Amino acid sequence: MGVLACHVGCPVAAFDRPGWGLTSRPSRKDWEGKQLPNPYKLETQVDLLLSFCSEVGFSSVVLVGHDDGGILALMAAQKVQASMKSYNIMIKAVVLLSVSLSREVVPAFARILLRTSLGKKHLVRPLLRTEITQVVNRRAWYDATKLTTDVLSLYKAPLCVEGWDEALHEIGRLSNETILSPQNATSLLKAVEEMPVLVITGAEDAHISLKSSQAMASKLVNSRLVAISGCGHLPHEECPKALLAAISPFL
Repeated sequence: MGVLACHVGCPVAAFDRPGWGLTSRPSRKDWEGKQLPNPYKLETQVDLLLSFCSEVGFSSVVLVGHDDGGILALMAAQKVQASMKSYNIMIKAVVLLSVSLSREVVPAFARILLRTSLGKKHLVRPLLRTEITQVVNRRAWYDATKLTTDVLSLYKAPLCVEGWDEALHEIGRLSNETILSPQNATSLLKAVEEMPVLVITGAEDAHISLKSSQAMASKLVNSRLVAISGCGHLPHEECPKALLAAISPFL
């Protein structure tokens, strides 16, 4: 983030979404008791993202989203476009990193567990820890040797946040939101069809095929596709220099 800010000469901020990173994990009683919307729903997170931009004082932004964060960015652009007067913010462009409009984010193994009664017991917690921090992450890297013990320990850090497992249950329950119907996917892309969009993918991404990224980019009039060779699903982790070389001139 610091290097990118220097390259482009503008602030770079990270929005730590509910359920991810080190942000707090509200429980159901926290939001239902206050009659607030479910913070783990993508629609709620769109409002949180736009409120975040407003609170920080940004009047125009380029949204950079990875995986389902890219769907969040597209939904935010769609919402701002549909209600221009409601938000004092302009979304000037979108960068999509390893994004698919038709893939579930929660892996099948974890998803099945989350939907069983067993999935609500403490017995499953170590299984989920293993799945999330090792199996999923190793598949996300093209060169798994870059996933060192130190890097893996950073991935495990969010599992120390109170309520991480309950939040994961909620994300798993809502994971079908990240599979968009063809109609919804079309309307999302239509919302940004005039906007500059940079689509970046790892050429060896085991989660999202290069063909899928090419198909998405082809539907956007003002888009550019960059495929980073020797890179898996996490270009910002695995190939940060190549990613900066793609993003900086676009911005």
